Amino acid sequence: MYITYWNLKEEPFQNVADTRFAYLSDQHREGLARLTYLALNRKLGGVLTGAYGVGKTMILRLLATQVHNESKSRYVALDYVPGPVPLFAQQILRQIGCHRVPESPPDPLEAIRLLNEEMPALGHVVLAVDESQMMTDAETYHFLHLLTNLTLTGRDGRPLSPAFTLLLAGYVELDQLRKADESLLQRLQLTWCLQPLNEDQTIEYIQNRICVAGGDLWIFDLEAMRAIHAATHGLPRVINNVADIALMLGSAARVRQITPDIITQAVQDVAGAGFA
Repeated sequence: MYITYWNLKEEPFQNVADTRFAYLSDQHREGLARLTYLALNRKLGGVLTGAYGVGKTMILRLLATQVHNESKSRYVALDYVPGPVPLFAQQILRQIGCHRVPESPPDPLEAIRLLNEEMPALGHVVLAVDESQMMTDAETYHFLHLLTNLTLTGRDGRPLSPAFTLLLAGYVELDQLRKADESLLQRLQLTWCLQPLNEDQTIEYIQNRICVAGGDLWIFDLEAMRAIHAATHGLPRVINNVADIALMLGSAARVRQITPDIITQAVQDVAGAGFA
């Protein structure tokens, strides 16, 4: 463990979506703002795309906090797993807290009927589906389309808002896959694509994580951080992998600061393990 050697309180580069370590570049901040607008204003939905490891899941975690703090909506997040639509429908019924969830996966239309009956009690739901690039069949898209048809009504029976705000997050291929259902595409009002960090943002990202973990901002020298950016192309998940190994190597070598030579070794180790 290198925590004691570097005078840290905890590991700064764990690959988990811990919002304490969130670093928001301008484009990450804009993406979060757009999704927050959709959720708090009960819009039909939107799409968040980006490469693997660029920070989509972290944005969804931050959004969950925003929804919890600023609205009465339920926030439900799930990772899409390819499979029969009835299983997907059953998972949604359970996650949003339906009182009557069939023991056997329900037919999609039956799931919609149950939701229609229970939505007045459940209220508005923000449904965030991560790994949505795994959706490849028209039936799944059609089921999501049916979800966006559900509405909440007032005492006079007039529609108040959609019952669901649907947020799809996934790898950039999702931008093409969602066109499988043109009518659903038209309902998803905003699309935002997260890009990797540039060099300056990568430096800020590394220093932010070190700071949150209680360490010295300059554990990594400037050229080392530039080397990390060059090797990782600014992808936060890969930055974490390389920086974590670099701290381990640095502590083993008893160095005072992480240098580009250590980053070179860390990149080789990470690539050899298949994590880069």
